[in-house]
Amino acid sequence: MKKFLSLLLFAGVATMPMLANTTDDHDNRLYFTIDSSTDLSRVPISFQLENPTISITAVEMYLTLPAGVEIVSSQLAERVESTHQITEGDTSHGYFVSVASEAVDAFVGTDGTICTLICDFSKLQDGDYSISASGMFAVGVDNESVTCYTATGQDETMTKRDGTMTGVDAINVDESEGRLEIYDLQGVRLKEPQKGQINIINGKKVVL
Repeated sequence: MKKFLSLLLFAGVATMPMLANTTDDHDNRLYFTIDSSTDLSRVPISFQLENPTISITAVEMYLTLPAGVEIVSSQLAERVESTHQITEGDTSHGYFVSVASEAVDAFVGTDGTICTLICDFSKLQDGDYSISASGMFAVGVDNESVTCYTATGQDETMTKRDGTMTGVDAINVDESEGRLEIYDLQGVRLKEPQKGQINIINGKKVVL
């Protein structure tokens, strides 16, 4: 399965002189929301990105859903450039979703929905269910730099009662913490990615 960071750095960014930024001071937020719904066969789960200060070109996360929930369809939001593509599917870490562009075009706007999964919750019995996200991060690309923002995981509880799903569309999300860690194959930490070599960026192998 393609991972957006590999796509991003392997494509247009590889032709630039690359500076890797590490920042703990930013106001980007990446999280999901679940709309309350009476149509349990089509419950929307939306991935939200608030990025008022930097241009973000890709996002990724793993979503863990209750057993019995099925993904019906997915769609990109209007704020996403036409060059972006959504990659998704079941993995051992959860349901993987990535939205990225090989053309390194940034998302339109400063905050809002990136993509929405339409989910079928109709097979669940009444009760409380946990939904969580992990591996959440975004990549910002400027003319001469790339910055990775890793967001803290998110756990939410939703309730199914009498044919209605109560979502988590009004939640309080902590600001994410941005870190970019780069190593070579020998485990030596690098200040910036090395062109023509295999770099391990946030635990993932990337070739520039």
